[in-house]
Amino acid sequence: MARIALGITLALLLITCFFGFETRSNVQALHDQVASLTINLAGARQDLTKAKADLASAKDELAKAKDDLQTAQTNLAGVQTSLDAANKQVADDKATIDDLNKKLTAALAASPGQPAVAGGPSPADIDKLNAQIKEDATQIAELTQVKETLTNKAKDAESRADDLQKQVDHYKNGTLRNGLEGEVLAVNQGWNFVVLSIGDRQGAVTNAEMILQRGGAQIGKVRITSVEPSTSVADIIPGSLARGVRVQPGDRVIFPGF
Repeated sequence: MARIALGITLALLLITCFFGFETRSNVQALHDQVASLTINLAGARQDLTKAKADLASAKDELAKAKDDLQTAQTNLAGVQTSLDAANKQVADDKATIDDLNKKLTAALAASPGQPAVAGGPSPADIDKLNAQIKEDATQIAELTQVKETLTNKAKDAESRADDLQKQVDHYKNGTLRNGLEGEVLAVNQGWNFVVLSIGDRQGAVTNAEMILQRGGAQIGKVRITSVEPSTSVADIIPGSLARGVRVQPGDRVIFPGF
């Protein structure tokens, strides 16, 4: 009987040691996981700070680009007005010359070999108008060149503004391609965030919301806060989980595109 009791005691001791060792191993693994997630969180916060700084910088550049575009468009409108006025002046001068030539021809035909009648057009008048037309033509050529330069500047400014607007929208809104899917790699319940298997290479962007699924059913939502090349960090959206439900590694995430 004593031997049986001793045997049972030794067996219980071995079982206790085994489970104690297993528990320590599990605790150590949990500590390692928490440490890893804490490092990821710190990195995510740094990335978020950088993203906010990039957004502020992009907004400033966008405002400047829009100011440059407005200035270029205003200058272009002014040059176009001057160009239209110069073209009208040339047309008026040409019409005047045509009229003077007609009057001069009529006067010479009426009195061959005689000076032009008093008050009639003279060759000097026509020469003066021709000189004015040449000056106007030179001004038109210069204005046309200025117009071309300003048009190119306006196009460049508009293109720059469009690119910056897209950059701002990228940081502010975050748009994923429809149907993008991934899975939860790790969960930090204390800080309420998860690590996802999708990153920049797969098209993940910050601020995008994704649906959490388990067994094909929705269990909650997450919002991406930081994106790495092949992974991303996302906050679990408060209130999106049903009571008693906890996110687990292996849960799916999907962007439905609505």
